[in-house]
Amino acid sequence: MKVQATVVLSFQAASLAEAGTVLDDVLAQARGRDDVDVSRVEVVSPPGDHVVTLPALSASPTGFVPRVPPAAGVTNGT
Repeated sequence: MKVQATVVLSFQAASLAEAGTVLDDVLAQARGRDDVDVSRVEVVSPPGDHVVTLPALSASPTGFVPRVPPAAGVTNGT
């Protein structure tokens, strides 16, 4: 039976280079196993501790006001 699992690793690193070293070590151990295939790695940083406020959108000179379409009208393209 084939199983896919999502694994979340959290760790502290002083730099991106150090983070890469940690990830390389963990992935090398996983690749060293005959029964594990590492197919994808996604790296994200956690949300910052600073609140970011974006300015309000103003109407364009033509009077068009940008807006987000309703959720019912959004599809994934299939």
